[in-house]
Amino acid sequence: MEKFNRAERRAQIARLKAKRRYYWGYGNTWSRPTEGVDEMSPTQLGRVVQYPQACSCPMGCGNARRYYGRTLKEIVHMIEEKEGIMSFH
Repeated sequence: MEKFNRAERRAQIARLKAKRRYYWGYGNTWSRPTEGVDEMSPTQLGRVVQYPQACSCPMGCGNARRYYGRTLKEIVHMIEEKEGIMSFH
């Protein structure tokens, strides 16, 4: 990947800010037509440019393990460890 100079980085950030100002439900009038348009603060807009997802888990907040338990990879690893311990006895 080639490195960008400062002007290219700033142009990319400006492009993303223009595109993502409508993320997370901001800037739309179709959900609340009588209330007007909510604008993001500069801090929120900067956060959206760096991290477009509101959260990383499928539920929208918190850790996925809290909702779904261990991952398949963790379960397989635990079974393999138990089998390894049983073979030594």
